[in-house]
Amino acid sequence: MKYTMQHSKTVGIGLVVLGTLAGCVSPELKQANRLAGEGKWDQAVVAYQDAQRKAPFDEKIQRQLDQAKTAAAADHYALGKLAFENHRLPEALQEFKIALGFDPSKAEYHAMIADTLRLKESQEQLQAAKKLQNLGRVEEALTALERAVELDPTQTAALDGITELTKQQRAAKTFGHSDEPLTLRFQEAKLKEVFEILARTAGVNVLFDKEVRDDPITIFIKDLPFDEALHLILNTNGLVAQRVAPDTILVMPNSTQKQAQYQDLMMRTYYLANAKAKDAVNLVRTMLDSKKIHVDDKVNAIVIRDEPAKLHLAEKLLFAIDQREPEVELDVEVLEVNRTKSMKYGINFAKQLGFGITNGTGGISTAPTTFNLNQLMALNPQSYLFTLPASMLTDFFKQQSDARTLASPKLRVLNNKAAAISVGDKQPILLSTTNVLPGQAATGAVPTTSTVTSIEYKDVGVKLTVEPSINALDEIAMKLKIEVTRLGDQVILQASPEIKQFKFGTRAAETFLMMRNDETVVLGGLIQGEDRKNRSTVPILGDIPYLGELLTATTVDRVETEVVLTITPRIVRSLTTPPIANQAFWSGTDQNYATTQLYAPRARAVSQIQHIHSSAAAPGGVEVQQPSSLRAPASTEVGPPVTSIDQESTTLKTMVDPPASGETVSPATATRIGMPPAPMASILGLGVAGSTTSSNETKGSVSSSERVERAPGLITFNTSDISAMVGQEFRVDLSTMALESLSESLVTVAYDPKLVEYRRVEPGAAAISARAMDGQVILTVRRPSTSETGSRVLALVFFRGKSRGDATLTLATSSHDAAEPVSTQRAVIHVQ
Repeated sequence: MKYTMQHSKTVGIGLVVLGTLAGCVSPELKQANRLAGEGKWDQAVVAYQDAQRKAPFDEKIQRQLDQAKTAAAADHYALGKLAFENHRLPEALQEFKIALGFDPSKAEYHAMIADTLRLKESQEQLQAAKKLQNLGRVEEALTALERAVELDPTQTAALDGITELTKQQRAAKTFGHSDEPLTLRFQEAKLKEVFEILARTAGVNVLFDKEVRDDPITIFIKDLPFDEALHLILNTNGLVAQRVAPDTILVMPNSTQKQAQYQDLMMRTYYLANAKAKDAVNLVRTMLDSKKIHVDDKVNAIVIRDEPAKLHLAEKLLFAIDQREPEVELDVEVLEVNRTKSMKYGINFAKQLGFGITNGTGGISTAPTTFNLNQLMALNPQSYLFTLPASMLTDFFKQQSDARTLASPKLRVLNNKAAAISVGDKQPILLSTTNVLPGQAATGAVPTTSTVTSIEYKDVGVKLTVEPSINALDEIAMKLKIEVTRLGDQVILQASPEIKQFKFGTRAAETFLMMRNDETVVLGGLIQGEDRKNRSTVPILGDIPYLGELLTATTVDRVETEVVLTITPRIVRSLTTPPIANQAFWSGTDQNYATTQLYAPRARAVSQIQHIHSSAAAPGGVEVQQPSSLRAPASTEVGPPVTSIDQESTTLKTMVDPPASGETVSPATATRIGMPPAPMASILGLGVAGSTTSSNETKGSVSSSERVERAPGLITFNTSDISAMVGQEFRVDLSTMALESLSESLVTVAYDPKLVEYRRVEPGAAAISARAMDGQVILTVRRPSTSETGSRVLALVFFRGKSRGDATLTLATSSHDAAEPVSTQRAVIHVQ
């Protein structure tokens, strides 16, 4: 900034010297030089512009003006930099814009405006996230925070917010404190003792309602998280669990009475921004059977008292429909085309015959004339004058005229709302009301009448009414009505006293159109025509054939009016649909509401195949064997029947670890888990047409790495070895072999922040949302709504080399509800 000020002072001194050397200068130029010497560059630029207007071809003044603009831009840029460093972004943006206006050629001015706008938007996203979080819209708040971090990776408040919201969501979903998978093997064990062992393993406390029966159960679970194992045991035994403390759960029978006894109810207020609360409340009542619900129209809010699961589902329902309404701008042109044709032809004779007494001026007086006796006696043949039809004119005339009345309004209207426009005048009409009072013979009163006259106004012109409906494909269904009313001739309604009134001509059309965005539709054909023919001739002679045509004058008029309407819709705001995760979500069973799938299929086969070649040791996780003391005596009567799992159950196949490559399931193992022996490839469903394939056909035919590459929906790096220079930006592609098999997945790309720096992510064939943290990028990958299949690049992740060395990129992929990665992959980056 010191350099900039010194530079500006030097420029000012130089401009003053140039002005002095110029000799005789104008007052405006003197003032400009004085302001430049004082460093008042904004005022100096205005003064130089005034001087240039008086001497537009003076090159010296032009040079001085350019130098003043450069100095003024440098001053404003320095002020903007100071405000930018102190995080006064609106002030900095204003200064940078002024600097750019003085000197548009500076690239750094453009760059600083872009950076300021980026940081300003990041702050706005952070503020929006706080508002959304206060409204309970956690998912939208998390998206806003991710956007804030994407715009400004140094936004620590947004990073802290993402961490806090993620912890809250995770704590609300899980019962236990451990994410390690559990393996349970119990046969004819007491139910409560199974729960106690399960609780000790997960580090939680378990309480039982007095009506919970301690029946013996048989269960085999392999590598399931605590929450899923708990829900599986509860639902197969007609039980339900209620969290009564952060580390304590209460187990009770799944009955309406018990849930009413133990279920804590919450009250939640939902503030809607776009949807009407009085309309949305019916949706909540119908879908969630909520009875204690209230609508506040003043603040457009809904208040619900219900169990937490229902409140969470109500939140997803309401925020899925609480979207901004689409809006469209209609460019309308209404044209009234008048085509008038007139033609006259024929011989026009004089049509008057006169006889009268001269009025002294040589003419005949048509007014009544008074005479005295002497004047009457003095009449002679010279006192009379006669007028005969002696003149004759021949008409040759033709006229054709076109006139257009144009109205070009523009309407902006919301979706499913009616808009109307009227162009024209209001014509007054007299209305008379006559009341008759009957006479009375007894009193001798005669009938009397009284007339009351009033004025009514009728619209004359064009009236247009439209009601658009915009769908998700940006197609517009439009209900349209046009009415054109014009003023006609006067007609006599009553002869005595004479009452005249105007006629009104009306043309109307009503239709329903389906249009595309920015498509022009023309409606026409509302034509009204009128033909007139006048014939003037000599009496008697004009009726003679052929001769009468020579003595006749004819006038032919043809008036034709057509109304043409053109309308072009332009969508201002499209129908925005929420993400698929907010459109489709699990809601529990008929008896129990929940926000997650009760028996979620776990896609673990891929990671199991990936580690087949090195899985000689026992799998990780916690394995709980049944102690001999828990086995029920042989004579104990078993209460409820043991729950069996169907042999074709897909859930069982994904939960059981497969044997080593090329081996088959032993008969003992198959009998214990309730399925027939089958080859491993048949269990995993990879490359096997049926379950009758022998182990020899699959043994050694396909390697484990090949099976990983061919696994449907697997997300991988496009390469495993990358070279980059320090400061160079490079790209890593995330791809899949089968886009049609892709489900919603959570992808974590971990990197060494000391060697590489994350820059950004760009979507490919999938819908991507990303949030960056220190040393990792977390991506949510969703399959697009298109019908594309096969191998596709899902996302493009950009990094920049930071320091020399070999950095490792780790790709961990898991399904949306998985507690651990489904697959992992590594790539090495050589930064030189």
